[in-house]
Amino acid sequence: MNWRSRGAAVLREPLVHFLAGGALIFALFGNSSTPDERRIVVDRPRIERLAGQFAQTFRRLPSDAELDALIREDVKDEVYYREGLRLGLDRDDEVIRRRMRNKLQSFENTPDDLPAPNDATLQRWLDGHPARFAGEARYAFDQRYLGRDAGGAEAALAVLRRGGSFAGKPIPLTGSFDHAGAIEIGDLFGDDFAAALGKLPLGVWSGPVASGLGEHLVRVRAKEAPAPARLATMRQRVENDWRSEQARQRGDAAYRAMLERYDVVIDKP
Repeated sequence: MNWRSRGAAVLREPLVHFLAGGALIFALFGNSSTPDERRIVVDRPRIERLAGQFAQTFRRLPSDAELDALIREDVKDEVYYREGLRLGLDRDDEVIRRRMRNKLQSFENTPDDLPAPNDATLQRWLDGHPARFAGEARYAFDQRYLGRDAGGAEAALAVLRRGGSFAGKPIPLTGSFDHAGAIEIGDLFGDDFAAALGKLPLGVWSGPVASGLGEHLVRVRAKEAPAPARLATMRQRVENDWRSEQARQRGDAAYRAMLERYDVVIDKP
């Protein structure tokens, strides 16, 4: 084998490719940073934070050896982080973009630092959003399960309306409910079924009514309207909702302010 053949064989080695790639990266980026960017300072507050994180996890302070290991890992993280930024590895990465967005939004959407609202403010909020705080309706009803389709519904309905007996198909739920809340009913049968109960006449077998399980014949025996919402009994809930909305509005305003600093060009195909 002559020197040209040996040279070609060496150039085909993966290790040579790796070293050449590393040399190219170093040539492109190795000297592009300033001395300050190459300086990593692990000061007292940073070390105290590392020790505090360790204590939160293990319920004790780290030993000297453990603290040294924590510092080494922190420096390692910082080196990799800076090198990644220097090489532009943060660009065009959807995960990093999303995490940065979430972190910025966490600074904006902090409802706890809002001033405490007075009762008048909360009452206006409650009056403006009654559906959010209304109690749940309650029902007493009977149901007979037909199965996945409504086959035979008319004949079964006629029997029940005449006072006859129709057991329906077996189902792992009771045939009668008393004082059941809309939330519980929705959990068992589905929200559409719970909403349909409010529209059915009292004391009459009706249907078929669809649920997440299939089709049912239903007789509503009693309805209890939701109790009106009162600030005195749900002040904290109303305040939490108010704070959440204020934080959302503040976040929207912060985004609009940031957006104004950019010239956005959208070139749709």
